[in-house]
Amino acid sequence: MEKYIINSFLYKKFNTINDIFHYIKLKYNTNVGINNIKNIIHFYIKCNIVLLNENNNYYLTEEGNKILHQQITYSYRIIIQFFKKYTYNKLDNPKYYLKEVREEQQKLRNYLINNKEQICIICDKKLPLCLLETAHLKPRYLLNCIEKNDNNVVEFMCRFCHKLYDDGYLGVYNGLLCVSQVITKNKYDLQYNENKQIIYYNIKNNRYFDYHYRKIYK
Repeated sequence: MEKYIINSFLYKKFNTINDIFHYIKLKYNTNVGINNIKNIIHFYIKCNIVLLNENNNYYLTEEGNKILHQQITYSYRIIIQFFKKYTYNKLDNPKYYLKEVREEQQKLRNYLINNKEQICIICDKKLPLCLLETAHLKPRYLLNCIEKNDNNVVEFMCRFCHKLYDDGYLGVYNGLLCVSQVITKNKYDLQYNENKQIIYYNIKNNRYFDYHYRKIYK
């Protein structure tokens, strides 16, 4: 849904919450609530992608417009490549979509498999590969071409930690685990030790952890 919100600014420079809501409902026919949209826009404001003016209209920053342009250009390129390189009988091959949309993903995962312990970097649990995900330390859609192929932008995380990290409930700052008050105040059945040393933290992926901590961590 995140890219749908960005795309709503393609036709209108300034949008209210209701404008974005109706755009997504009509354009993509998806079940989405206004509160979900507000949460994502709040995240975008923290990332300096969207701003709010005095008339309560949202608009894209320079960074936001860059992302919109990249999405349009990339989508167009994918469509052209699809019809040029693939015949009709390959349409049902799900491997195609992963290759086209995230062609660097398998390379990054292979790097983790060959160079890292099979351990979740957040909770330290040793797990089989089927339960360890290739987690981007900085949201993939905010990465430039060089960062997308940087081995240090990913680490192994289990499914639980990956989801909590992506949503900003967990973070890493200077190699220490940060646990959001949303978790601690609600006393969820989650066992995370605030300020626990991240064992496999390294200086090379610090800038990605730091971006997440400043922009996404709640």
